[in-house]
Amino acid sequence: MSDPPSAASDLHGAVLRVVGQVLGRDGHPPADTDALSEIGFDSLAYAELAAALEAASGIDLLDAGLGPVRTVGDLVAAAERAAADPGAGDPLVPPGLGGRQHLARSGLSGMFGRLFDLTVVGADLMPDAGPVVLCMNHESMLDVPAVAVASPRPITFMAKRELFRVRAVGWGFQRMGAFSVDRDLFDLRAVQIGLDVVRRGEVLGMFPEGTRTPGRLLEFLAGAPWIALSTGAPLLPCAIAGTERALPRGSRLPRRVPITVTFLPPIDVVPVDEPVKRRAEAERLASDVHDAIRPHVSY
Repeated sequence: MSDPPSAASDLHGAVLRVVGQVLGRDGHPPADTDALSEIGFDSLAYAELAAALEAASGIDLLDAGLGPVRTVGDLVAAAERAAADPGAGDPLVPPGLGGRQHLARSGLSGMFGRLFDLTVVGADLMPDAGPVVLCMNHESMLDVPAVAVASPRPITFMAKRELFRVRAVGWGFQRMGAFSVDRDLFDLRAVQIGLDVVRRGEVLGMFPEGTRTPGRLLEFLAGAPWIALSTGAPLLPCAIAGTERALPRGSRLPRRVPITVTFLPPIDVVPVDEPVKRRAEAERLASDVHDAIRPHVSY
């Protein structure tokens, strides 16, 4: 008589099945040795996997930490670590997140008016209340403070981890309401913080280009629309113009250049529950937001 399947083998099979479902390959689960980059698995697929595992078995992949995840076998190992040590993850929300945004906005508003002649267009298009996913082009390190000053509501920003490398700068961004995302890993913690911000009915600010590209508008990544589709929050496009000249890459001192922040009409989003359809719709919406912003940038 064969031994009954172990909990480890059950979890292994569950991870493979969910990966197949997320990628639209029902009935054809991948092999442990498959490289994630070669089978179309990305950060959003990892978030889908995390949600499905938690719903099915109560396993929170955040407890696995941010170890290297390059193959399907690495995903299985992460799930096994999380199952073996539940509750081991760090606190989700960074301490002090956004704790000084009100004071910072008050101090920065005068500075932006004097130095840059800040012009704000369409601020009334920001919904007065409720969840919003704010999508912006990314030109300069001035983008976060410029939009924070221009917005009629507080914003929690998702920003690349590199901005937090200098302790004092990172502390300032965190108090302004920014939290870090590691673009080189499947940063599930950043995705979960973003979802929590939106589910609390707040404004989440994201830069869908994924990096600063002064003078050039890259295609938008699908992360911001995916969060909107997961929660039903509207997408609010926002065009930033002038910051790439006011503080060019590598400059330490800003230049006296006009800056314009333009809020555009919100895009209503209908939630999508099915993972494959949600990711496909997120790609389409990313293109829509990109096309809305393009006419309003300064190049």
